[in-house]
Amino acid sequence: MRKKIIAQNLENISVPISIFDIKLPVSTFHALQRVRFVISRLLLVAMCCAVMVSCGGIESSANRLEKQVARQAQTAIGMTEKVVDCLQASSVDSLLSLTTENRQVLFFVFNDHRMVYWSQNRLSGAQVHLTSYDRWYYQLFDNAHCICRWTRADGYNVLTVLPIKYNYAFENEQLRNVYVEPFDLPADIDISRTMRDDGVAVNAPEGNFLFCLYKRGTQPAREIDKSKLGESFSFWKLTQSGESHSERSSALASISWFVLLMVLLCLVLVALGIYGLWYARGFRNMRLRTKLMYVFTALQLVSFIYVFFVSASTVRQRYEQRQRADLQAKTRYIQKALQESYYWAVHLSERKSSDLNINLRDLSYTYETDIHVYDMAGNLVGTSAPALFDYGLLSRHLSPEAIFSDNPNVLQSEQIGELTYLSAYTEFFNGNYMQIGYIAVPLFISSDELESEMNEYLARLFPPYLIVLLLTVVLSFFIARGLTHPLDTLSDRMRHFRIGQSNNYLDYSSKDEVGQLVARYNEMVGELERSAERLARSEREGAWRTMARQIAHEINNPLTPMKLTIQQLQRMKGTERFDEYFRRSTSLLIEQIDNLSRIASSFSTFAKMPEVVPTTVDVAEKLFPVISLFRNNRLQVPVRYVGAEHGVMAVADAEQISQVFSNLIKNALQAVEDLPDGDVIVMLKPQTEFGEDMKEWVEITVSDNGKGIDESVRDKIFMPNFTTKSTGTGLGLAISKNIVEGSGGRITFETSEKGTTFNVYLQAAKEG
Repeated sequence: MRKKIIAQNLENISVPISIFDIKLPVSTFHALQRVRFVISRLLLVAMCCAVMVSCGGIESSANRLEKQVARQAQTAIGMTEKVVDCLQASSVDSLLSLTTENRQVLFFVFNDHRMVYWSQNRLSGAQVHLTSYDRWYYQLFDNAHCICRWTRADGYNVLTVLPIKYNYAFENEQLRNVYVEPFDLPADIDISRTMRDDGVAVNAPEGNFLFCLYKRGTQPAREIDKSKLGESFSFWKLTQSGESHSERSSALASISWFVLLMVLLCLVLVALGIYGLWYARGFRNMRLRTKLMYVFTALQLVSFIYVFFVSASTVRQRYEQRQRADLQAKTRYIQKALQESYYWAVHLSERKSSDLNINLRDLSYTYETDIHVYDMAGNLVGTSAPALFDYGLLSRHLSPEAIFSDNPNVLQSEQIGELTYLSAYTEFFNGNYMQIGYIAVPLFISSDELESEMNEYLARLFPPYLIVLLLTVVLSFFIARGLTHPLDTLSDRMRHFRIGQSNNYLDYSSKDEVGQLVARYNEMVGELERSAERLARSEREGAWRTMARQIAHEINNPLTPMKLTIQQLQRMKGTERFDEYFRRSTSLLIEQIDNLSRIASSFSTFAKMPEVVPTTVDVAEKLFPVISLFRNNRLQVPVRYVGAEHGVMAVADAEQISQVFSNLIKNALQAVEDLPDGDVIVMLKPQTEFGEDMKEWVEITVSDNGKGIDESVRDKIFMPNFTTKSTGTGLGLAISKNIVEGSGGRITFETSEKGTTFNVYLQAAKEG
């Protein structure tokens, strides 16, 4: 009890923690202490892991960069060899076409410590010193980290430069200190020319140290005066930060809602088209009406897309052409103005750069553009925007295309970081038209102005196109419907075509291709009806001829014995045996007369066969009485039945279906009349699947174990007047086939040397 009281008192003791002096129980305080201990250890482990991962990432980046440098260095050495061969074979002027093949490799050619050629003017600042030949070393320029290599070429020294990473004085969306292609390292991995404790060395292909890579932390921005850059007419964009996104958003918001509606409509039409193709399993399986709609709409969409891109390209090209023309015109005006200002000048030098800068500044305000002037050696001597060169954004050397090509009047696209601009170069003449330097006039083509023109053009283009596209979709439906309506009617008439109907013909007044098709259809219908009439008449005549021959044959068979019997009676008249022979002859004559009566009755029944009227019939109730009747046959052949006695419903003629069963059972009995073990089996199978449609059928089979049907006559078994027996008319199976098929059923047979089975299939029906 005492321990329990002490424990309760300990729990009630409070300890002050943190600056808020919150009172907590001791147990809770110790729990928080443990949690804090665990969290501190986890944070320590996470920091160690982060450091390890960071070091591992730096090392892998250094290895990757070293391999990329080796590949690029090999390419640069190959190009350097070509430059050396060109210098040994010809002059410096022939290097321009050779060194512009690969823009990633830069070349500087020196003669007696004087630079006589440079392949590009991308690099700015930095004094280069000849250290040793054929060995790569690190060189920091004002705007890029590079590696360089000196090569001797007779009296020339060739400096090959590979830029690795940009090194601009400040960064924004246009100026980013990222790695130059094809080097693909993250921008936060920086370069140091000396080895650092937290860095990883990158060596040259020869094995010597070039520089080291290290993870750059947060560095304070360099102190520069951007207001000087903002005074530039062409490069003011470099001083902007975070403006591009808002400008793009503003440009997007200024687009007319017609554009969005048009895009949405195009997407809906494309989606419906893809779904239609998928649903129809291909274009070939579609209906003609749908195909026409697809073709009309697709042509309109393709035309719209084509006109859109062509128009957009045309607007862009015209804008750029207009800007180029304005730039060339400004360049000519500036050239003329400088010629008048330096009418008596013989050469330009840096000593006169201050006066020249003032004059260029005045001209830049007049023509609202920046102006740079270079001497005959391609060195900068004056500019209206000196801050661009002071901060190392532009090189102090002229573009090589302007000084080393045959045409000094060059208009070309140049780039500072992500900023692309045009530069026009021309000669600087004095009053005697003697060239004393070069003039460069840059122009920044504003994407905002271009987007504004594009939006204005599209705002005019989209509304009529939207209306035309909607009208095309609607009109394509009605046009396709109008074109295919006669074809649909023609297809429907052909599907319901029946010989002798008066509505088989079509009325179509147009004389187009569809009208010609309808006319040919009407001609075909007329010819078909005439052919059907001739065929029916020919068939009737042939049937009557066949029937007449059959009747004559059947009647002639009993007439011959009757004639012989009467002639014999005439000869025996008055003899003693006349009475006895008269009795036998009269019974024979009566039998033959009965045979003639039966033949006449059979043909009369076939000729007067009533039309089949299908109804729902209990087949079992129709079949079982017929079987019971034939069980007491004169041959004493057993007739067995397997099936129900009632309750099996099917579609058949209620009055004539019993005749089918009677004919089939009678034929089966006749097939086994000469056999001592003859047997007939009748089976009734409800709900049997038969045929390609797999409908439910009621199957009635009549099987015998006779000799079967000879193969030569199997295809004639259902023909009228055909029989394999010496007696009979051959009409029973023909009548049965007519009744079954008239009820929508089917009748087949299977035969072999072991017997024959006739199968009757009637469509199953539900009771009631």
